[in-house]
Amino acid sequence: MAVNARTEEFQHIEVFDKPALFTNGRIARDTVPKGWYCYDIRGSDDDPGALCYTEENVVVNHAGSVLMPEKLAMPKSGRLDVRDELGFLDEGNMTLREFCEAHQLSYPAENMKFHIRPARPEEAGLFYTPHPEEDKRLGTVGHVRMDFGRSGNEFWHTWWPRGPEELNSPVFKAELQEVVDTLRESMLKSRFAMERFCYEHGGKISGGWTQNYGYIVETEHYRYCLRCNPSPGDYNCYCTAYDLDVQRQNMARDKPLVGRVTYANGDTQEFTDAEAFLKCVREELPYRPTTGFRYEVLADDPSVRKQVDDIVFDLYGEENPRQLEEYQKMPDQGMTMGGIK
Repeated sequence: MAVNARTEEFQHIEVFDKPALFTNGRIARDTVPKGWYCYDIRGSDDDPGALCYTEENVVVNHAGSVLMPEKLAMPKSGRLDVRDELGFLDEGNMTLREFCEAHQLSYPAENMKFHIRPARPEEAGLFYTPHPEEDKRLGTVGHVRMDFGRSGNEFWHTWWPRGPEELNSPVFKAELQEVVDTLRESMLKSRFAMERFCYEHGGKISGGWTQNYGYIVETEHYRYCLRCNPSPGDYNCYCTAYDLDVQRQNMARDKPLVGRVTYANGDTQEFTDAEAFLKCVREELPYRPTTGFRYEVLADDPSVRKQVDDIVFDLYGEENPRQLEEYQKMPDQGMTMGGIK
């Protein structure tokens, strides 16, 4: 897995007398801020960990990656010998923000308007065409089929409607266009860009004759599920769009929500199954300082509300003083970590 340029703790270095940041991992290129430059460093065949050459991209004998605000002048060979041009500064670990402060640089703005995350294994079904009744329940608008052509650098696409025409509204069309245009700057730029994105971000999902990768972009009203297959000779991506307002209405009618969780990176999960919700709270709560995990209890069931409180008290080594009967008398619902109510 690749590291995020904005959150990784680097080592402070100088390369060709230019300040830079170094990590042993691969830097995910889509996290590199605009106006900054990322290079890979190649090790030798005898010692893959030795820092020998810097190149735009290294697959074999990758020894590290460099992030810097200045561009290196690459010769026609596509590599620079850094064996005598790279020095480590003994200043401990340093983030991108700390580097900017040390060198009096403005911290770069975020690149992408839309957050994209790898799919979880249990979400694989969202990336394939189900029974029409399931499409209706999920609020499916339709899907875009895409491929990069024979060269790998073309971009062909076809829209396939799968829901009522009223869902394919001008508002939806405008947002879908914006999402695709944004992703055309990264994972949908070319077949190679998609292959690299899948390699760096994971997201393997089951199904299909070859390995597929799933990624999700979620906005206020829509969820876009991209099934990626960077293999030549096949369609390279299917982007299925779901209307979340319709989906939530159907879920509320079919089975009420018992809880909702969110994370600092924008991810959201809604639960209709109490055991699954409690399991999530139990597993994620200890990591809330780093993940920004927050939860909300939506169930009327007193036993569910008490079990959530039990988990919170247990985290701090205490016992919940409230009995189940007290929850039956309490009209208030909802609890959110980082502001408990």
